[in-house]
Amino acid sequence: MAVPSALLWECVKKHNSFMRKSTNMPTMSAEEGNLSGLHSAKFSGIAHTKLLGLATQKTGAKETVVLAIRNPKSSRASRPKTRLIKTGIKKNAKKGLAQVEQKLAQGHYRPDLIPLAKAKYEKIRMSFKKKKATPHSRRAPAAK
Repeated sequence: MAVPSALLWECVKKHNSFMRKSTNMPTMSAEEGNLSGLHSAKFSGIAHTKLLGLATQKTGAKETVVLAIRNPKSSRASRPKTRLIKTGIKKNAKKGLAQVEQKLAQGHYRPDLIPLAKAKYEKIRMSFKKKKATPHSRRAPAAK
């Protein structure tokens, strides 16, 4: 039996194990499938039937971008291992953004999440770029 998302949100909005509270900050959420990390009904990965999450996954030395969406079968909602379907996203900017947009259009996701998903994808891509250390010569005098 499917539970309305508004009712589910009312049940979990005050207390759940994914909430992260701190002083002078908005309440954050650590749930999988929460696109922005904010604890709100709009981004909740627990309450919505159409959840969307972008994250990184590290396998050895490689880092990949993973898109998590909810399993379309309602019987999988109460099974933690099979609740989410994770799909790898390409790191190439043009192909990756097209892949994110295609996945969202394919599942008839909320159009208000598409620009947020694209922005998060860009931030994840930029986080993969490491700063190169500049070598300092021992012979050259120190600049004053």
